[in-house]
Amino acid sequence: MEQGEMMDSFDHAVAPVTAALLAGGVGVLLLAAGIAKLRDRDTFLGTLAAYRLVPDPLLGPAAWALGAVETVLGTMLLGGVSVRAAGYGAALLFVLFALSMAVNVMRGRTDLSCGCLPGLASARLSWGAVARTLLLAPPALLPGLAGLPAAALLRYQSLAAGACLLALGLAASHLLPAGAEEPSA
Repeated sequence: MEQGEMMDSFDHAVAPVTAALLAGGVGVLLLAAGIAKLRDRDTFLGTLAAYRLVPDPLLGPAAWALGAVETVLGTMLLGGVSVRAAGYGAALLFVLFALSMAVNVMRGRTDLSCGCLPGLASARLSWGAVARTLLLAPPALLPGLAGLPAAALLRYQSLAAGACLLALGLAASHLLPAGAEEPSA
């Protein structure tokens, strides 16, 4: 077997597993965020209103819609249903969230909660938060582009591992000292 053929074989084996890991992580992230927004609608409504990007009469429907869309996209990624569409939707949502944050950072309104996940109410807007949110778009796209593993057991193991990686990342973010995230200017 030539080196090129070995690399192609490796890519065909690794890409779906990597895609499943990412689908697990992004899927759990969206599912957790969506359910949290739907369960504590008043808190999310306040966060959404504070961004000053949605007209007041549309705040209620927008809050429900964002929570529902996140929940549905997360479920689709975790369930392996229409993964390409779910990945595109998730990437678009992350870009929309990053742009919303960027507008408020440019307005100097960094005291706002990012509204990202339960337990991160203390997370404030910053260029770092904008970058982190924007960096979620490519991992959301990969599952739809590379496809998930054909073997159901491998798919579910990879999804579970991706969810565990997300949980570890969130735990690590809580363990960082408050001032360690970004240097002050």
